Amino acid sequence: MSEILTDAQLRRLTGAKSSEAQKLVLEENQIPYVRRKDGTPAVTWAMVNQSKLASRPKDKLLPLGFNLEAAS
Repeated sequence: MSEILTDAQLRRLTGAKSSEAQKLVLEENQIPYVRRKDGTPAVTWAMVNQSKLASRPKDKLLPLGFNLEAAS
């Protein structure tokens, strides 16, 4: 289970203090979040990491030097 980022971690990740600014940064970086009842964003590290993997070019998903063609 991926833990929800603390308020301090979310501030450090986004560089923003207000929840509205944090949501803008998350959206700009295509990081999904859940809006809590009070309107603040809730994010897990899995959400952050998934967005980073999804934004990488497909040829960069494999480790450097890894050649699938050599296996066939």
